Amino acid sequence: MSGLRIVGSYFRTNWVIYVFGIGMVAFGSLLAAQIPSVLGRVTDCLREGKLGMSEMAGYVWLIVIIGVVRVATGWGGRVLVHHKGRELTYRLRKELFAKWGTLSPSYYHRHSVGDMISHALSDVEVVRELVSQGLNQGTSGMAMLLGASYLMAVHVDWRLTLAGLGPLLFIPLLVKWLGPQIRLQSQRSQEALGAMAQTTEEVIGGIRTVKAFGTEHVVISRFESRVDAIVEEKMRFVHLSALFGALLPLLVNLGFIFVLGYGGFLVTVKTISLGDFVAFTLYVAMLRMPLEQLGNVINIVQRSIASLNRIDELLHVVPDVIDRKGPLLDIPLQGSITVKGLSFSYPGSDRDVLHNISFCVKPGQTLGIIGAMGSGKSTLANLLLRLSDPPEGTVFIDDRDILHYPLARLRDGIAYVPQDGFLFSSTVLENIALSGEYPDRRKVERCAGVTAVHENILTFPEQYDTEVGERGVRLSGGQKQRIAIARMIYKDAPFQIMDDSLSAVDTATERRILDNLRELSKSCSGSEEGHDKATIIISHRLSAVQHADEILVLDEGSIIERGNHALLISQDGIYAEQWFMQAGQFEEGESDKSDADEQRDISPLDLDVEMEALEAGRLEEAS
Repeated sequence: MSGLRIVGSYFRTNWVIYVFGIGMVAFGSLLAAQIPSVLGRVTDCLREGKLGMSEMAGYVWLIVIIGVVRVATGWGGRVLVHHKGRELTYRLRKELFAKWGTLSPSYYHRHSVGDMISHALSDVEVVRELVSQGLNQGTSGMAMLLGASYLMAVHVDWRLTLAGLGPLLFIPLLVKWLGPQIRLQSQRSQEALGAMAQTTEEVIGGIRTVKAFGTEHVVISRFESRVDAIVEEKMRFVHLSALFGALLPLLVNLGFIFVLGYGGFLVTVKTISLGDFVAFTLYVAMLRMPLEQLGNVINIVQRSIASLNRIDELLHVVPDVIDRKGPLLDIPLQGSITVKGLSFSYPGSDRDVLHNISFCVKPGQTLGIIGAMGSGKSTLANLLLRLSDPPEGTVFIDDRDILHYPLARLRDGIAYVPQDGFLFSSTVLENIALSGEYPDRRKVERCAGVTAVHENILTFPEQYDTEVGERGVRLSGGQKQRIAIARMIYKDAPFQIMDDSLSAVDTATERRILDNLRELSKSCSGSEEGHDKATIIISHRLSAVQHADEILVLDEGSIIERGNHALLISQDGIYAEQWFMQAGQFEEGESDKSDADEQRDISPLDLDVEMEALEAGRLEEAS
């Protein structure tokens, strides 16, 4: 029941509006409970011949007024409650999104995207039903039930009331019997929905692979199995809910039978009047609707508990990486990156992914890191970004342990390009200017020029305002990587990390980009401070690191060779062997330029001149 704390906290925060809204709904329902009593008095007057036209008009107007006031108060109260329910939906989704931002990559390795989407969509929607529809129906049903019961007992006959309401005493037993089963089945349904969402996301994301292998029938079969699982779980839930919903009216009908038999007897012996009997039968008939409402509310509560527990579980996940307690160094990053004796293994594993790694990258210097797959290159980048926490006293910036920096400050000072060159489903301009709230178009164009993608962008339908599609699906691999590198440059951070981010670029374009980056790191384009940048380039392609000030060769998490390009070639080790193996590819890449990615060699020193020429040309065309 821990998830109910979410709703309880929200009710306490907004108790004034909820009390007002619930009060209006309850007042409207209590008014409706008066109508059978009025009709009972009308029946007695008719039987006794005391009902004239004026009295009849008075009763009609009384019923009309009751109806109008009930509609007005019920509508107003429901609107207030539904409005607060929508606000809770917004708040929960906002909290879930913020929580996802605090979780480390390891969490996403253990949990599917589809399940998390199910949390934000389906689970939150079920909770909204509880605090809006459930609360409205529960209030209305309970108010009408209590009001009708009171009027039956006080104004008619308490013994007849017991006969009519006696079967309803079995409702708590029904709730105890079916409630846990409904809640469990609702949770299973939500989990099945998450599994289907995950399958859908995978199929859509990998549609090119599916079509290339001609395996549409395979993925369709998998999707159908997920849908079948949802249908099966949902039908079990429907059967339980329908059983619960059918038993409640049955209890009401039993009470109605008792009322007809016992009430008819009381009328014949003159214990109650015919009008009282009519009013009582109307009261019992009226109980059907509030009991059906309460039955629906119980179903909503059971489903909501399952969804609230799932949401609460996610909101209380403790991130693997958080700010350390105590005073933190909330100052801009500058200086050098120093790693001393870094050894690291992932939680639950005894094997070191990195072992005794040490290096130093000063401002204006470039460190190259190469190694086979699984040698720990990307893990090292993750540790520098604190996507995973390094051991204390192993990674320093400006001789200060990075664990003592706030996470936001640390990551603000590092510009990172991941392997996949991830792009968001927005425009080219917004993707490059991701780190800025208001994109600087001129700066964006300069950054795109450095990465040799500027002229490609000019050929797009809307140029820099072209939508790139989900994950940049409308662009080639090389274009995506170059735009991602331009995004790194735009951030203008003192530290830059490129994690194999040139793998889809031909060698000639790669050389131009790296030449531009080296020159840019010495004279920061667009930087007010003008600090040199410390750059780390991780690559499997040796041409990307050959001009680095120092190159580390990793093998199974350890440094087996280090030095600059000339030194490593002279050592005739693994680096030299790989260099000569790739040399033929370099020569081939020199002459092999694809039509889509062919670019002019643009030096950062010439970019301002070129941008001015472009602006002048646009102005001339406009005139």
